[in-house]
Amino acid sequence: MLTKRSLALFACFSLVLFSGCPGGTPKGFPKVIPCKITVLDGTTPIADVEVSLYATSPASGMVFYGKTDASGLCKVGTSFANFFKEGVPEGSYKVVLVKEPFVEDTKTREEQNEMPRPELDAYRKQMQDKRDALPKIIPVALTTNAKTTLTLNVSGKVAELTVNVAEHK
Repeated sequence: MLTKRSLALFACFSLVLFSGCPGGTPKGFPKVIPCKITVLDGTTPIADVEVSLYATSPASGMVFYGKTDASGLCKVGTSFANFFKEGVPEGSYKVVLVKEPFVEDTKTREEQNEMPRPELDAYRKQMQDKRDALPKIIPVALTTNAKTTLTLNVSGKVAELTVNVAEHK
């Protein structure tokens, strides 16, 4: 037997279930255009490259980023006010790519948490030195907003860019 309270709860649950989550797109979130960036080394796709776009004019608190998949493809999205959506607003952007060479940690996370601070700092420096000694996956010239020569103009229906890092080495 249903009580008035259980009927009210059922009605509220149904309303949320069938009308979607409250809030939705935050006020001020712009219209976005699908944005795809492919990262290759010659003809070989590069997975797990962190891709960031930097608007050439201020973008009022928005962040534009994504990560390449196994095929080297990244679908860049826009983050604003704890809301994320694939695509970026129209405009001009600098493109930054980051992927550090992999160096396996010789200590577990628990072991690192138990290390005294000076020992932990020395261990982290040792690991960074090992990474620095390996060949770069992404040329240094493409890894910072100040250095990158990669640009992308977003307009129309879809923005696409293919980056061959071999051309930048």
